[in-house]
Amino acid sequence: MNDGKIAGKPRIGAMELLATGGFACFFGWMFVSYYWLFAVFIQDVPVAERDGIQLFVFAGMALGYLALHFAGKSARFDPFHLPVLATGAVLALLLPTTAVLLDLGVAVPVPVLCAVNLDAGLGGALLTVSWLDVGSRIKLQSLPRFTSLSMAAGGALFALAALVPESLQPVFCIIYAFLSVGLLRFAGERGEGNADAPPAGSCKNTWEFTREIEPSLVAFGIVFGLTFVYLFNSGSQDVLVGLLFVVPGAGIIAALAFAGRSVGITVIQRVLLCITVLACLSMPFATEGVQLACSCLVVASWAAFVSVNYAFIVKKGMHRWDTPVFRQAPARLVFSALGFLVGWAVATGTTMAYGAHSDAFMIVRLCMAFALVVVVMLFFPSAEHHAPDGTAADGPSGPQPVVPSNLTEKELFERRCAAVAELYQLSPRETDILQFLAKGRNAAYIQSKLTISPHTVKSHIYSIYRKLDIHSQQKLMDFVEEFPVEEQQK
Repeated sequence: MNDGKIAGKPRIGAMELLATGGFACFFGWMFVSYYWLFAVFIQDVPVAERDGIQLFVFAGMALGYLALHFAGKSARFDPFHLPVLATGAVLALLLPTTAVLLDLGVAVPVPVLCAVNLDAGLGGALLTVSWLDVGSRIKLQSLPRFTSLSMAAGGALFALAALVPESLQPVFCIIYAFLSVGLLRFAGERGEGNADAPPAGSCKNTWEFTREIEPSLVAFGIVFGLTFVYLFNSGSQDVLVGLLFVVPGAGIIAALAFAGRSVGITVIQRVLLCITVLACLSMPFATEGVQLACSCLVVASWAAFVSVNYAFIVKKGMHRWDTPVFRQAPARLVFSALGFLVGWAVATGTTMAYGAHSDAFMIVRLCMAFALVVVVMLFFPSAEHHAPDGTAADGPSGPQPVVPSNLTEKELFERRCAAVAELYQLSPRETDILQFLAKGRNAAYIQSKLTISPHTVKSHIYSIYRKLDIHSQQKLMDFVEEFPVEEQQK
């Protein structure tokens, strides 16, 4: 029986392929909507004013993540309910529809353009979180492969839309939005994952601020935002060339995932830090062509950075928290969105005061690159903060457990629980309860799921803790997560 491998390589299942296509359509819509349509259709507007209009996209995205964070505290909120998806679709369609009106010669007031961009940002936040949650529901063998392949394919879809006749470009964007929302509905309904988990407010393992992560997300976001404004102010030709580098940037992460190579998130971020800072340092002393090349390198770094961080967020949501990803991801995503917003705002202010591509703009970017280095040095730990598979390296140092590369996340969790149960001679009922405890469930939840009395549940829990010589649920969860499992030859 073929168990997810072809010629020794992990196979992409039908649901993963479908989800990758839907997520790619979202990225295609995002690239065209956020960085292309208004760069093409409102060229008669002064550069600084155009930057200000586009700023509302990224303000909308940050506000969208904040709104989703608070919405996720409600047990009734579900991004896959039809009204929520319909809202996301409407928000996604407003901007390309406005571009169609502009192409037809309709005069659209600037306040309306700002509102449309704000709505596009809100819709982008909703669709991003929803697609990341899909990644936790379907049987993915590699989260970095899913996020990076989707982004690389989205870059290709952007190129397709940008190279067709101008009047058809908004139409392509509308098609991408429809396809993404339709596939999101299909994948969200058929995914398994942890969608039935309780709301975030009822769980102990909810998101918490971590000084090693969020400051770097903001700092990276600022530098990336500055670079995108540089391209945006250079004209549509440079925007096209720059965004094409999304494909190799995300493609590198996809290639590592296909090769089965696991690299810690801090390793990736330090490599990208070096590339980004060196590119920023080189720009003031380079010719116009070299400046464009340096900006393209930063865009490629951004694509790799986003791919890795999206995979990390989904991974943490699946294993370290006991809630669906859509209830936890917005709290993390808002920091990078705020960083990008600040970067775009600083660049817009500099352009208004000194003009596009002025010496002041270059100095600001150099200062931000220096600030990025300082933030990384201050907040990144000297030891590896995250293990290669994306989970926190909170436990003692030592050899990492062998992780079977052909298992899904759910299968790996079940195998670890089974191995613990076998080693410590747990009964079948204790094994069932162990799985609930390892997911952070409380006694009342276990009682309702297994339809047994409270006394029986507490008796089994006491027996499990006694056999494992563990005295708290958090230590039990960590114990199961770090329990080594052996590769089995198929």
